[in-house]
Amino acid sequence: HMKTIIIALAALGLTAPAFAQAPAVDRNETIYSADGTKIGKVDRVLTAADGAVSAIRVIYRGKFISIPATTLTAGEKGVTTSLSNAELKKL
Repeated sequence: HMKTIIIALAALGLTAPAFAQAPAVDRNETIYSADGTKIGKVDRVLTAADGAVSAIRVIYRGKFISIPATTLTAGEKGVTTSLSNAELKKL
């Protein structure tokens, strides 16, 4: 039944947060913050047991940070996280 619901939502062009899926992200792809600032390039794509993207690892300000896939969206200029620069500094 769940698969039918997901297909029905997709057919209607609707998405629900529970079914949200991270955009396809490739290694070396540039990531931007919610502020529009270039964060860096993807060092590693982390996946869950089911193969879905769970997070991406980026070198930000000289250290590795993992950005949750749930914060990522594909935009006009590339992949953007909903996290601000201030939030990224805390990771």
